[in-house]
Amino acid sequence: MSNKKKTKKHKNNTDEIWSEEQYEEYLKELYGMEFIAGFTENALPYGLFKEDREKYTVEESDNYDVSDDELPF
Repeated sequence: MSNKKKTKKHKNNTDEIWSEEQYEEYLKELYGMEFIAGFTENALPYGLFKEDREKYTVEESDNYDVSDDELPF
């Protein structure tokens, strides 16, 4: 049997702990997202991407008067 010296393993104490808001901001920048709606089972975010923002943005000039619409029932 060999006698090995046991060395102490030092933990890296410089780990930074992020809040949930900081983590979401990081993911938004990483994936180019405007809004994170949730996460998949594999922890990937889903939501609105910055390039899709224009598709879903409602302009102030888009005034729809619902009272003029006829309901089918």
